[in-house]
Amino acid sequence: MTIRRLELLQWFGFLAGGTIWFTAFILGVGTSEAACNPASGRWGIPYDTVQIVLLVLAALVVACAEIAAVLVYRSTSGTEEEGAPPRARMRFFAAGAMAGNLVFFTIIVLTGVATVSDRLCHQA
Repeated sequence: MTIRRLELLQWFGFLAGGTIWFTAFILGVGTSEAACNPASGRWGIPYDTVQIVLLVLAALVVACAEIAAVLVYRSTSGTEEEGAPPRARMRFFAAGAMAGNLVFFTIIVLTGVATVSDRLCHQA
């Protein structure tokens, strides 16, 4: 695999997990605000469906980011930890991305399951 392709995979694997988690979180909060707001109640937003779609989409993107990070890590297997750039840097970022994507995947799944299974629109 070329260095350019490895770099693209490295950055996708490193940045996609956090970006999609934040995006799905903001869209989920907006959906719950719209579903619970009395003024937008007539819109008929399918809350559970939107949350499940966000969960599946975000989980797929994080899984692809994890695969990209693993591919970069395996492609740079002959590189020493403190070797010459760019291969050593790619291996370092890939190792961090593999750990981070597992954390983001766990957060996304737990948040998605909790929002769908919990009661919507708690009133104080």
